[in-house]
Amino acid sequence: MKRKVLISFFVILLILALTGCGMIPPGLPNWMLAEEAVTHYWQAIINRQYELAKWYCIPDGIWYNKVDEWEEYINTNSEGEASLMIYLYRFYKPTEVIGEDIYDPDIRDNAIVYVEIITHKIPFPGSVVEIDVDVFEYETELLKQNYPPGDWMLK
Repeated sequence: MKRKVLISFFVILLILALTGCGMIPPGLPNWMLAEEAVTHYWQAIINRQYELAKWYCIPDGIWYNKVDEWEEYINTNSEGEASLMIYLYRFYKPTEVIGEDIYDPDIRDNAIVYVEIITHKIPFPGSVVEIDVDVFEYETELLKQNYPPGDWMLK
């Protein structure tokens, strides 16, 4: 009796092991990967790593050229008696993945990430500069690249 129970236990274990061998765990959904690319882009700008921010963009694209605009904005507002703080505040709308095919999940070409950026101009102690707050809302369009597969680049 013990032998039959032990054999049936091993048979069930073998069946469970064999049925689980071909399963591939799913990765992150495309909307999360697109938001991750946008987050990396803004973190690079916040940390004043402008060449790194350009790495997340399509060369000579809209967001590639915006890096230079943000560098000038940061340098202009950080001069004198104040410092500029930038925050990636939130994604203010759900990310849209355009070109989705429910039968083939790899066919997703474009995504739009809605992001809100807040800047604070903080005066140094004893200065006469006032605190200034700006809020920027961007609709960031991304394209899915084939090199390396699955990477999203800001358009």
